[in-house]
Amino acid sequence: MAFTQDELAAVEKTVAARRTFKVIGDTVDPVSFDDQFDQRCRALVRSAVRAADAAPFHYDRNFGGVAQPWRVDILWHDSCQKIAANFHQWFDDVKPGNKLPGMLSACGACVIVSWLPQFSGCSTEDVSVSGQALPAKDKQIQIDHEHLAATSAYVQNLLLLLTASNMGTYWSSGGQFRTDAMKQRIGLEEAGSVLAAVFVDFLSDGAGQGDASKPTKVAPERVPGKLANKRAAAESWLAEIGIDQF
Repeated sequence: MAFTQDELAAVEKTVAARRTFKVIGDTVDPVSFDDQFDQRCRALVRSAVRAADAAPFHYDRNFGGVAQPWRVDILWHDSCQKIAANFHQWFDDVKPGNKLPGMLSACGACVIVSWLPQFSGCSTEDVSVSGQALPAKDKQIQIDHEHLAATSAYVQNLLLLLTASNMGTYWSSGGQFRTDAMKQRIGLEEAGSVLAAVFVDFLSDGAGQGDASKPTKVAPERVPGKLANKRAAAESWLAEIGIDQF
């Protein structure tokens, strides 16, 4: 497959444009959207979730007949806001300043991406992958590492596709979404391990909010990622290895 220079430039622009912003809203006055704008944004998110499936994976996870080692659940803003409203009743062991309710109040969607571990502990017996018997402990660890890496590739695909759709994103490790209590309350697959709660900002710059959004009394706060200015130059982590002779 050949890309034109313009197409390559568009890909590079998308990669460079991806930025982390934690968008925090008011739980009393959460964001709301015009129906037409909302439906357009939901269609873009659904499209991105499906297109991100092009991520590579090395082993057939075969969970419920599905080869991919990931699972995706979408919470739209109305569901997010219900969780935010009940958050401190559901979880009485969190600090009052927990940012999750505010993030749930401001997002257009929260995409929960879970990876599916294949092994529990380290068996001393051989395992079978694609009909081939393999040494147990080290291979089990390797396979699960592959599943985790593949799901990370899925998440990065999703972030880039949403960025290209002019939406803001924040990759959260999940917080309370990783707990059994939350999974049971909202119906997440308990076999999965939450890798990312991707908060999608419908109203980021360029998202086309115009008159389509219904303004809130308190504008969401957009906080850049804390490591945004700490990236080292490529020369500090990049090496080109040449093998002149053996």
